[in-house]
Amino acid sequence: MSQKAQSTRALILEKAEEMFVQKGYVGTSMEDIVQHSGMSKGSIYYHFGSKEKLFMALIETFSNGWIKKWGEAETQSSSFQEKLHLVTEYYVKDFHNPLLKVIDEFYMNTTAQQEFLDQSLHLVQAPLDVYKDIFQAGIDEGVVKENDAHELALVFTGLMNGLGVNYYQMEVSDLEQLYTRAVQLFLEGVLVL
Repeated sequence: MSQKAQSTRALILEKAEEMFVQKGYVGTSMEDIVQHSGMSKGSIYYHFGSKEKLFMALIETFSNGWIKKWGEAETQSSSFQEKLHLVTEYYVKDFHNPLLKVIDEFYMNTTAQQEFLDQSLHLVQAPLDVYKDIFQAGIDEGVVKENDAHELALVFTGLMNGLGVNYYQMEVSDLEQLYTRAVQLFLEGVLVL
């Protein structure tokens, strides 16, 4: 892809994200994105093909960015426990990202094709692989007593996602404390004593 095409695609994604955050997934039309981006409808369709594919590209960009930023943040910790606490802090900080609310709306939107729902779910579950790697490192170090890193990652994902419902009824500082306590309780169950 040429530099110009990459720049055009990035601009469309940036402006589309602004519209999705402002109006929601369902409330945003391709015409809204055309108006807000200043791009022609043909250019947007050339780069993305449909509103769903544009939104999928946005989710993919978000997911890849999350993984990249985590890779940079991960270097700040060395032990299994430090990494688990750090990834939890990193997870909680994402609550401030308004795109996540739009992604939730996308999942609730029954008009989205199953293919797009499956693809977006796969992208949003990228933290699962991060958690699996952290647990595998803990197992390899001999500090985690369980031997199935994938299963531990699934349980930990459930814990992270489940506590997230409290976002709507708690102050973020209280929610951060709740997550910290939850990780401590989780660690008591998985660490070798």
